[in-house]
Amino acid sequence: MSAKGNSPRPLLDPDRFAIERRRFLAEGAAFGGGILASLGLSRYAAAQAPAVGAATGGRPSMPPGLTPMPPEPAVSQPAPLRDLEGKVAYITAASDGIGLGIARAASLAGMKVCIGYRNPERLAAALPLFQPGNAGVFPIKHDVTDRQAWARVLESIKQKYGRLHLVVNNAGDKSWARVSKATPQQWDNAVAVNFTATFNSVAVCLPHMLEHGEGGHFVVTSSMSGLLPGGPLGVYTATKIAVVGLMEALRVELEGTTVGTSAFCPGGVNTDNWIGTGKEDPYLVAHPPPAAFRRRFKGPPPGMDPLEAGKRVLNGVIHNDLFIITHPEYMPGAKQRFDAMLDSEPVGDKPPPEARVRGEARVLHCGIYKREIAHRRQPRKSFLSMKV
Repeated sequence: MSAKGNSPRPLLDPDRFAIERRRFLAEGAAFGGGILASLGLSRYAAAQAPAVGAATGGRPSMPPGLTPMPPEPAVSQPAPLRDLEGKVAYITAASDGIGLGIARAASLAGMKVCIGYRNPERLAAALPLFQPGNAGVFPIKHDVTDRQAWARVLESIKQKYGRLHLVVNNAGDKSWARVSKATPQQWDNAVAVNFTATFNSVAVCLPHMLEHGEGGHFVVTSSMSGLLPGGPLGVYTATKIAVVGLMEALRVELEGTTVGTSAFCPGGVNTDNWIGTGKEDPYLVAHPPPAAFRRRFKGPPPGMDPLEAGKRVLNGVIHNDLFIITHPEYMPGAKQRFDAMLDSEPVGDKPPPEARVRGEARVLHCGIYKREIAHRRQPRKSFLSMKV
């Protein structure tokens, strides 16, 4: 990556890794080690390889003339970042709110933390929350919508720490606009911050993660609005649903590599990281919220503590959870949404033509969900632990 404003080089073709996995599976572990060892992928592809003669996960047979799909992995992708100690994390919009909670949790887990920020006053108020003495915290002023800035950020992190392992795309535009009433500017801003910025991070940082082979992970802070459009926030909801899909698509593409992905879908989280410290947020002291906001709650607001949210995010990273859900109270409503989709099946129609089903075989099944279900049914002592 160039730090001089040149266009970042094209994203490494993830199909390359799928092809290599297919060759590994076809040739067998005894002969495939050399193919993937040079890519640093052998241990992941080997863990995914099904036993000889294993079924292909229920995929329909392919019609004549189409290239057969590679066998389904037998298990979900092993967590590339099981050990966070000494690894490098970059969290965007981390000078307050959820981002700061994630950054604090990463620091407590022994990571070297890079904080993306826009407002110097918010940053100054955030740094005292890192102990001891803000060691290992590297602030970076960054506009996430600037693709060239992502290249400069990565270069700065490489110069400081040598490697980058975890990217948390936390920056968000909380637009209250409805799709039916949004201005083009409101729409463009929300898409740029909530959606395209995550692609920017992948386009720039994924090749670096694949090359160093030490394990990498992308997290995006979506929202329960990314799973359940429960409020009249049309623009926000549309972009948050989109970014969940982006993480799912990346999981499919990167499943045989050393890079994992997670969509973080929280409910209400307090933005004030100073609650519970016995002190007031210096930024809020200098810039008090409107009186109407202060009257809304008697005492601390009822949202989740941001540090707790941060610990839950890192728990998801070390387990390579595809979906990081922190607020169970939203799940009955989310289930209704998905049940509504399933109940929309035209069950009274005649069966679809067999030829059509064969032609659609590539898109009738996505194994990441079956494997994620099996993965999530494994017992876990805690959703707050940052060590496996």
